[in-house]
Amino acid sequence: MMPVIRISDGTFADLKVISKWLETETPSKTIESLVGEMMNKLALEREVDSESSFDVPNDQPLVFKTAPGLTFTKILSAQINGKALQKPNWAGLLIEVISVVKSKGLIGEKLVNELEVPAKEVQYLQDGYKYHPNIGLSVQGQSAQDAWREIERLSNKWKIPVAINFKWRDNSKAQHPGHLGRLSAGTIQ
Repeated sequence: MMPVIRISDGTFADLKVISKWLETETPSKTIESLVGEMMNKLALEREVDSESSFDVPNDQPLVFKTAPGLTFTKILSAQINGKALQKPNWAGLLIEVISVVKSKGLIGEKLVNELEVPAKEVQYLQDGYKYHPNIGLSVQGQSAQDAWREIERLSNKWKIPVAINFKWRDNSKAQHPGHLGRLSAGTIQ
């Protein structure tokens, strides 16, 4: 997994100026160039090759034990309890996992209290909530990252096997543009 760093708006603006001067295409490439130049200047060598995950061809999935950055991803296939979902997406996968938890006897307020995402026991259609009659709850929309975090937590706690294959879109802001990835939770190895 690639680490995420936060920089100030001013530093990002400076990075854009430097990237034009260095003729690099992305902020990441600009930083790599500057770090590489400094490593050479200080006669230092990289201890671990952090680029190794990019040696995997785009058609071979990267298998993760912990979730990578999931921004700009699309689920290609998903299974819950060995059953394939039709046209899966992050929100739908989360609702399906909540539905399995509900089938284990948690309903209403008990189900709402089990969740670590905003949910209401009533039909509520404001503030990003959507009502799901199959679970009897309104659940607030989540980013792919937050949806997976809750899917994984519920799957592990309730021993619900979940496996997904996904793809990062061809977007320079995606963690691994164009690559395939695989995640699992519950009892799947």
